[in-house]
Amino acid sequence: MIRRLTLTGFVIALFFTLTLAQKDIPKDFKIVVSDGFSNDKALRNYEFSDESQWLISKVGRPGKSIKCNGVGSYENAYGGPAILALLKGFEFEDFILELNMVQNGTDFNLLDFCVFFGLQDKDHYCYAQIASRADRKSHNVFRQDGAKPARVEEPMSKGVVWKHKEWNKIRVERLVSAKTLKVFFNDELVLESTQEPFMAGQVGFGSTSSAIKVDNLKIWAPAYNETADSVF
Repeated sequence: MIRRLTLTGFVIALFFTLTLAQKDIPKDFKIVVSDGFSNDKALRNYEFSDESQWLISKVGRPGKSIKCNGVGSYENAYGGPAILALLKGFEFEDFILELNMVQNGTDFNLLDFCVFFGLQDKDHYCYAQIASRADRKSHNVFRQDGAKPARVEEPMSKGVVWKHKEWNKIRVERLVSAKTLKVFFNDELVLESTQEPFMAGQVGFGSTSSAIKVDNLKIWAPAYNETADSVF
């Protein structure tokens, strides 16, 4: 059952009143998740493809952040992303997600960051990949449906420029009713889709193979499902 949000609904972390005042959030969207990764307890809110690769780092914006050291032991059966951190307890249709992240990857042929959504299980989900290279297999919105990831839009004209140790702002706007998905990189629209399946599912973040840090995760939504399902 979809739960309609009220101001007394479940909220992770404090200090949400200032966030609700932001002018770029629709009036019917309420803050559901606000995570600054201030201590090790924050790791309990997530399920990881390889938990051994994730930790709370002392460097964030400001303070601490969640850090992934890179690819661990997990291998996607269909060649999809190998690094996933999935938020426990929630499924979303419409949502707005914002976070800060820094790229620590060393494979400069392809540096990327992924936001996962509509996740049913480890073999069925969609993701937006923000990548340094744009081609038929990179920097697009992808669907993994029990097979190799398939892009849902035509190849993009260009990827993004990742600067070493520089924090970036990521924003994802997903509106199921309007059948639109928009992804912003430092306030620039870099990915857009009207073709992904727009199913309810869990959300998360990660990469195909890059080491990353993430901080200041926030998710707004008009409604959500509660779930106790385990993915990995």
